[in-house]
Amino acid sequence: MTSVEKRNEILGSLKVSDPSILQKVDKELDVLEITDGINSVNNLDSFYDLWKKNINKKGHKNDINSWTAYSLGLTEAKPKGEFLPFRRAFARAGFPDIDSDFDYFRRQEIYDYIIDKYGRENVGNIGTYSLLKLKSAIRRIGKALDVANAFHKGDKENKTLNEAKVKEIIETLPPARGAILKITDEDGKDHTIKTIYDAYKYCPDFRKHVDKIPNFLKYAKDLEGTISNFGIHAAGIVISDSQLCDIAPLRISKANLATQYPYEDLESMGLIKFDILAISSLTVIQKTVEMIKQNYGIVLDIKNLSLSDQKTYDLYKTGKLIGVFQCEGHGMQETMQEIAPTSFNDIMAAISLYRPGPMASIPEYCARKRGHKKVDYFHPIIEKYVKPHLEKTYGLLVFQEQIMQICNSLAGFSVTDGYVVIKGIGKKKVELISKYRKQFIEGTTSKGLSTALAAQYWDRFITPFASYGFNAAHACSYAYTSFVTAYLKANYADEFMCCYLNVENYKKQQNSHKKVKTLEKDLKRFNIELLNRDINKCNVDYEIVKKGSGAVKTQILPAIMCKGVSAETAQEIVDKRPINNLRELAYKTSNIFTRDSLKCLVEDGFFDGEYKSINKGKNRQNKIEKSDFGIIMADKFDKLRKDKKKAGKKGVGDESLFD
Repeated sequence: MTSVEKRNEILGSLKVSDPSILQKVDKELDVLEITDGINSVNNLDSFYDLWKKNINKKGHKNDINSWTAYSLGLTEAKPKGEFLPFRRAFARAGFPDIDSDFDYFRRQEIYDYIIDKYGRENVGNIGTYSLLKLKSAIRRIGKALDVANAFHKGDKENKTLNEAKVKEIIETLPPARGAILKITDEDGKDHTIKTIYDAYKYCPDFRKHVDKIPNFLKYAKDLEGTISNFGIHAAGIVISDSQLCDIAPLRISKANLATQYPYEDLESMGLIKFDILAISSLTVIQKTVEMIKQNYGIVLDIKNLSLSDQKTYDLYKTGKLIGVFQCEGHGMQETMQEIAPTSFNDIMAAISLYRPGPMASIPEYCARKRGHKKVDYFHPIIEKYVKPHLEKTYGLLVFQEQIMQICNSLAGFSVTDGYVVIKGIGKKKVELISKYRKQFIEGTTSKGLSTALAAQYWDRFITPFASYGFNAAHACSYAYTSFVTAYLKANYADEFMCCYLNVENYKKQQNSHKKVKTLEKDLKRFNIELLNRDINKCNVDYEIVKKGSGAVKTQILPAIMCKGVSAETAQEIVDKRPINNLRELAYKTSNIFTRDSLKCLVEDGFFDGEYKSINKGKNRQNKIEKSDFGIIMADKFDKLRKDKKKAGKKGVGDESLFD
């Protein structure tokens, strides 16, 4: 059966007669007919087969927002948004990247499952290559050329003096604005500094240094931009239906097998990249939901929270967003305060706009949202073509999909061409940009806009935004996770903060311990008191010991586990309590508890009483620093451990030593 015959059969079986719906169905069938899905099967054929197999069944969902499915009686749910094929997954010529977010502590389980299912030989991490960029190249060249003329002074001094000299040279570069170095010349013109030659041309102080170093620019030309080292993609893996070693050279890495080809080459060979992402916020959500059930008997349906919860939006407006997904940075907190979200769309927009490029649109978004500025669509002639795609974002481009939609409705691009526009501009492919600019202008002028205005719209809006825009699918996913964390913090702050502290505490990275301290400070803002650290009261994890309400504060007991003290070591202390003095700590604990463990407990505040006591009555100059106090305690601890060992050899039990 031909596509025309299948289409006519579908149109003849519709259960609606509303002309506006019939028009939408006709457009959907157009899209299905010109696009292919998995295994290059035409989407119209796939839809037709699905309909015929389920012709007497009716579903309750309409996730693809299809008027055709609704009109055929396949589902009782009317569309609430756009038809699915206009999304990116249907637009690109090949397979999209597959991003999957998992519980932070269970990522390895997912990876192990994939290896078990598809075979060790068919699964590999993706190799990456780091290039020598501006500052790294300066450091390498400076070291090789001995810019400090210190080689004859010995290895240590040579290294120190050359590092100092290279640092001096690098400090002549302009300060970074995000990831970009820019300098303004005497005429007020901005120049982007990407290479050593750019720096030499536009930075006078840098040029003075370089002119004194023979062959510096010569070696820069040869070295800059070359590969400096091999790495592993943070989350990306590839899965093949045959052994990877037959497709690409491999190497052994910490993560087992990794390809020596980067992703772009693997994609051209037909392999799909899967990003197995470990998201700590998902772990926090899960643990918070469990604690809420334990404390209140409430079972939260976290996948179907009300998106109209006022307390959640009020929290966004305050900027007190530590622990809220995608909103923890100071800049993002200010952005949320500025936008003052009143809908889920605002959260999506904020997450998408807070990026290089679109960030400049934030004040305009806020002004239009509040009615301080009129919402316009560049020109009255094109308004009817672009308004349906920009109305929810107050006439501003926020998502990459809007580029695709505008190119389609205004300039007659196919969905696939709209996707290529985004990718081509983002990767600065000059030939593609030129080709599609011409096609856009021709298509737009056919709608009545002048050539000059069509070119202006492309240059002012399409080109700049496509370079940095965020895609709506990610924005929606990120925004919902953000909303869930904000909902939990706004409505169940005690449980949320306690669980977040524990998750960050278990991550055991230095930055996570900084995050723990930040979260502890944030407790005060939510009427939560963090109790003093006490080795005989605290347990392995943070825990709520008293629920508060009104003027009465909730109380959280800190965890013994801290930076430098593992969960196993913390459990050792808990199991051997009570511990009334340093002697008991040394005698009761095993060798798992060391002098370094003790120093970490001192630093974390578990011996603040003793620390204050030893400094009592001393002036500022004579007071002992906490780090020095930790060493004093550790030395005493070592002596007591040695005493214990001697006593053991003499056959004296621990009990007699405590009498």
